[in-house]
Amino acid sequence: MLPRALRLRLACIAATAGLVALGRDSPAFVWATYSFGFTHYLLAMRYSTSQLRRVAAVPTQLLSLLGLVLVGVALYQSNFPLLLYFAVHHALNEAYGRRSPVGSVVPSSRLTASAALFHGLAFLTVLRWTSELTPLDPLWLWCALGAAGLLLAWSVREVRGAASAGRLLELCAPEVTSAALVILSLFARVTFLEFVLFHFVLWAALPVERIRARGATALGEYLGLSAAMTGVFVLLSPLGPPATRIGLTAFGEQFVLWSYLHISLSFALSDAHPVWAIRLFRGATAPVASGHAA
Repeated sequence: MLPRALRLRLACIAATAGLVALGRDSPAFVWATYSFGFTHYLLAMRYSTSQLRRVAAVPTQLLSLLGLVLVGVALYQSNFPLLLYFAVHHALNEAYGRRSPVGSVVPSSRLTASAALFHGLAFLTVLRWTSELTPLDPLWLWCALGAAGLLLAWSVREVRGAASAGRLLELCAPEVTSAALVILSLFARVTFLEFVLFHFVLWAALPVERIRARGATALGEYLGLSAAMTGVFVLLSPLGPPATRIGLTAFGEQFVLWSYLHISLSFALSDAHPVWAIRLFRGATAPVASGHAA
């Protein structure tokens, strides 16, 4: 049987594919995805309050946080390709989002770094037909992905001797998922928004087990907030009634702006980053916990 971590990720791919199949050609798909995305952004803030308090307590760290906000606004104002900024965010989240050892197997720094490179190139390869990437010959992406895959395989050799096949597959579940998405892209043209929806679905599912360990109340709060926030944003979106909806352009622009801000702030608030980055934005003594904040 496949490890639970891999089954969860493959289920998220299947769920996303089902949502895409139901609404791909409908404008409602866009606004529903944006609404779900706003929920993702707010929940990331809600479950990063301890990191936020730690940063806010030190003036220099608070300045770095404000600097990240300015970076996000500047990238938005300059129309920096969101696809490329998201590629960095996705790659780091996937590679560094698992800090706990799997059994006796501890992911090495070389493994996580090579995994980040593999995830970033897999993401670009999946989206090779998007307008931002069409100037680039797909052959170069495939070659780069192949080289990254070899580097990743070499890094996996470091821990292979200490792990059973099942443990190794569990440890490398994110990489197997990225490889599955690359294979899927050979049969279906995946859009950037569809990939972003997969990211939202995945990071809505990943924290559930950790939150459930805190008790039924914590899990109920998480699920209730997720449903309530998504409902509120649907009401504010062009899908909502005239009395609550925001203009089509304004709603879309706010989603794009908050996408830049979410990615920028994650460098200070999320544990799914290299330790040096966490120490940089939270201070040299900042604790690094196992978490799924994205």
